[in-house]
Amino acid sequence: MKTFVASALIAWGTLAAAPDSHHSAWQWRQDIIIPAAGMVRLDLPPPTLNASRADLADLRLLSPAGVETPYLVEIPVPAAPKPPETVPLTVNLRPAAESPGITRIIIDLGAANLDLADLKLEVTDPVFSRHYTLGVYATNAAGLTAITLLTKGTLFRVLGDHGSTTEQLIIPLQQQIAAKQLLLTLINGDSPPLSLTGASARRFPTTLAFHAAQAGSWQLLTGNAEAASPSYDLAPLRGELTQAGGLRLSPGPLQAKADFQVPPALPGVDPAGAGIDLAEWGFRRAVNVPAGGVIHIELDPPALAHSSSDLSDLRLVQDGRQVPYLLEAETLPRTLKPVVVERPDPQRPGVSRWQLSLPLENLPITELLAESPARLFTRSFVATAERKDSLGNGWTQTLGTASWTQTAGSDNSPSGLRLGLSNTRLPAIFQLETANGDNPPIALENVRLQYRAPLIAAKLVSAAPLFLYYGNPQAAAPSYDLRLVRDALLAADKQPAELAAEETLRPERRRNAETSPGSPWLWAALALVVVVLLGVVARMLPQRV
Repeated sequence: MKTFVASALIAWGTLAAAPDSHHSAWQWRQDIIIPAAGMVRLDLPPPTLNASRADLADLRLLSPAGVETPYLVEIPVPAAPKPPETVPLTVNLRPAAESPGITRIIIDLGAANLDLADLKLEVTDPVFSRHYTLGVYATNAAGLTAITLLTKGTLFRVLGDHGSTTEQLIIPLQQQIAAKQLLLTLINGDSPPLSLTGASARRFPTTLAFHAAQAGSWQLLTGNAEAASPSYDLAPLRGELTQAGGLRLSPGPLQAKADFQVPPALPGVDPAGAGIDLAEWGFRRAVNVPAGGVIHIELDPPALAHSSSDLSDLRLVQDGRQVPYLLEAETLPRTLKPVVVERPDPQRPGVSRWQLSLPLENLPITELLAESPARLFTRSFVATAERKDSLGNGWTQTLGTASWTQTAGSDNSPSGLRLGLSNTRLPAIFQLETANGDNPPIALENVRLQYRAPLIAAKLVSAAPLFLYYGNPQAAAPSYDLRLVRDALLAADKQPAELAAEETLRPERRRNAETSPGSPWLWAALALVVVVLLGVVARMLPQRV
């Protein structure tokens, strides 16, 4: 059987593509030194998988003579009778946004497109039980960033005497992860956060099986988002190849190809948008584009504050026509520094109160962060804003709450306040306060606010001036045919484009009816009705003689 497999692969090698003359669109190469002709099993390391497409359709194997050689991708099947081999994977942890009773951790895998077997957490707590979810950032049908659930379960440990410890700290996965990062959410309830010191992972190796017709320096090419999937027709030999053995090798490091040329972005796609009447849009920004092709634009605080909450009023416009765009899955974490002034309440001497001021109304803030020089305290914080209803009556809105405890032990590093705001549109001025009880007031420092900056991607086919319009709360979300090539657009190399200064096209409409006293025409109509009613009542009264 091994002879048959080798003969079949030799025949395929003979019929493979002619010497390389059309691989300039591949960005990366790796050298493979093969000492003798025969079967080879090439283990693909994480950098190779990260540089490739998720389906590995852009991998190309070239002989020393530049001949494209057929291969078969071998991915272990966890359900097989014999457990497949795994290799260790180093991962890094960093905290994500906190909420009361919830810990969120970003797990950096270092590379995308890995086939993960499992993830093991390193926790020092002797006794605990936590429900968890593990997800990955992905794009939903509306083009917005969302968390896709991978798995959920329970982690626990009971540290007993004489080696009787029972624990479950391993999260099984057994699936390909197309992203570099995972989001781990631990549900703490009223328990303190776990002492999570690290994590480790295992992955299934991905292997290329092929027959090397000659010894020498071979090349593995990758990094072409537009490459068509090769059709080598080796799938019928999968079982035989598994039994054929072969020399186990690994490729050298990734190297940039000297002849690499950036292929045209989305060749054949000419995204022409419809015309648009911009009379109802309140703001616009010129877009400074360094080069043509595919671009991405980061939405800054003015764009976020003056656009609709769901970003449905964003329009890219060139020569009076829309330029179709897509919202990228990634949103960038950004920080703002508010002006913080202590505002004590004379009626409540036991309460510390601060006023926070922002440069703009309606910024979508996700979290308030702060630190304190105090080292021993526990406090409950609440953020509030003063609002008005449609009749002008004032009311207090609770924006978010959080508990903050800091101890002075030598083993405890200072913690910080993390108060979730659930992407709340904040007024320009709001308050933060905490009750001190019988304790002295605590001081705050390094107060900052976090928000997420969305990115929009588009392909340009003209060098004409480009503008971003927003500020029309009545606008419906656009529907572009560009979504049909979403994956190709978002995978393309993109040039960052910067937004120029904001231009006000018309007085900004009030976003919330609660802040408006009503139309002057309405008040005039009401006054007229009152006058008419008074006249009717006066006529009905008996006349004095």
